[in-house]
Amino acid sequence: MWVSCEESETLSVQSDEEFFPLMVGFYQIYQVEETIYSELNEPVENVYGLKVMVVDSFQNLSGSITYVIHRSTLQTGQDTYEYFDTWAARKESDQVVVDEGNTSFIKLAYPLVIGKQWNGNALNDLGGEQSCGENPSTACDIYRVESVGPVSINGLSFNDTLEVLLNNNADPIVKQDIRKEIYARNVGLVYKETSILEYCTVGSCIGQQQIDKGIESKLTLVEYGNE
Repeated sequence: MWVSCEESETLSVQSDEEFFPLMVGFYQIYQVEETIYSELNEPVENVYGLKVMVVDSFQNLSGSITYVIHRSTLQTGQDTYEYFDTWAARKESDQVVVDEGNTSFIKLAYPLVIGKQWNGNALNDLGGEQSCGENPSTACDIYRVESVGPVSINGLSFNDTLEVLLNNNADPIVKQDIRKEIYARNVGLVYKETSILEYCTVGSCIGQQQIDKGIESKLTLVEYGNE
């Protein structure tokens, strides 16, 4: 899916914010492939289009600019994208914050260098700073810049990218939580992979990685631009 550079490379501090472009009219279109597991039903597979577009902006109370983002989907058989929710994003002096509904996540934290770590949940109640001691909890979600370099996705090539590992909990007995995102300069998010699974822990299925419930998904960029 992609090729990344393993060299210890430092990205320009002055241009870190270019990895999350925000301007009214900017849009990204993704293909989403997901499988949803539940205890009572067979896995459900779904493939659809997702359009993310900045539709408005305003000055917030801290004096920075908040950008309003509409998300729309294109399901199989549909001719047009249908709106389904609103997010918001803002760039602060040392980080990018995205409000996914009513939950805020620190998606990027400057400077963007390999090994850079931060608590993605520091601004929400999923695992704030109090959970990030010497032995942080899973909820702490310590994001980490893993690599930088060129990437090719869906025929689109990007010279400057960075991979952020959101979680890498691969417990073979109880559950798995592996999430990562790739950002490209002047494009933003180009790839996202999520695998959050809970395994059966009762009876003979213990340790067999029999999935009780969860989700596996891949989001890949297919188009971006300005309207």
